[in-house]
Amino acid sequence: MQVVQIGISPCPNDVFIFGALMLGKVGCEGLQFRFDLQDVETLNQAAQQAVFDVVKISCAAYPFCQEQYTILPAGGALGRGVGPLLLSTDGQWQPERVTLVPGEHTTANLLLDFYAKRPLPKIYLPFDRLYNALCRGEATQGVVIHEKRFTYARDGLHLIQDLGAYWEQHTGYPIPLGTILARRSLNLASTFTDLIRASLRYAYAHYEEIFDLCKQHAQDLEDEVIASHIQLYVNDYSDDLGEEGMKAIDYLVRYQKAPSPPIAPSEKPEVKG
Repeated sequence: MQVVQIGISPCPNDVFIFGALMLGKVGCEGLQFRFDLQDVETLNQAAQQAVFDVVKISCAAYPFCQEQYTILPAGGALGRGVGPLLLSTDGQWQPERVTLVPGEHTTANLLLDFYAKRPLPKIYLPFDRLYNALCRGEATQGVVIHEKRFTYARDGLHLIQDLGAYWEQHTGYPIPLGTILARRSLNLASTFTDLIRASLRYAYAHYEEIFDLCKQHAQDLEDEVIASHIQLYVNDYSDDLGEEGMKAIDYLVRYQKAPSPPIAPSEKPEVKG
């Protein structure tokens, strides 16, 4: 029996997509799965050390681990209207102030740079600690991801810029937030793509069962928030990145490598999976 180490985040979209695999409802003969749920920046750093066989990372982190991993066409987090939000406690964004960011290698950090177009003073915190720090007034501005995009207004925070909308406006591409990688040396990319798609089909067919699993791991326990998160982040790109999705990831990766001057879409993508 081959043990496959899998790293994903506890966010509802990841748990929804992988839930059937986590519960043993979907599987593959000869393979045993061990899941480790971690903050996305922890997963980014783990991928750089090739800790997992299959791992969810921020798309912006892919250049740091692409020799060891290939991108799977299923299971990722891309879309339109799904981007990180730049928030503040007072309705103003001042670039000279410290901005809280949920990790150095996150797509949120890259999208902040894409928007600011200048060096910024930053403090990196796990996304849950970041949000709590903003709510307590320990910082005046920060980039928020995951479920908190649905609750910031009621918590007294103000939207400065939807960084995803800014990305879409200036590139025309969907927002490539996260992607699933498989270790190249295991030659399991095709197998795991099929497993992820089977797991996703099971989730839709047994929604309440997988939804309950999402609640066990979610940062926000409100059913409405979790359901909104799943509806927004689990979409057609979760089943298949397609050509547009791969082009979006390629554009972001090339921008990450050479952010100035602004790049144009390429006919020869660097990201080939």
